[in-house]
Amino acid sequence: MDVVEKLQGKEIRMAMPSKGDRGRLGRVPTAVYSDLEKLAEKAGASSVSQYVSDLLSLHTGHPELVRELDQGVLPLSA
Repeated sequence: MDVVEKLQGKEIRMAMPSKGDRGRLGRVPTAVYSDLEKLAEKAGASSVSQYVSDLLSLHTGHPELVRELDQGVLPLSA
């Protein structure tokens, strides 16, 4: 996603800052993704991808890699 700024009445698109080295994960069932969308929105995450990345970072013992989630107690169900 690009950051959009206005300069002298014109839109200027700027690249987002790097989030560091990333790998890819597979797809999830539609029902799971739908629940993740709701949970990400409730948590105030910028995207489902970032939400899942933060959850997995916490779950695997890498809290220093969490970018958006409050690092307190997270709900276990929708």
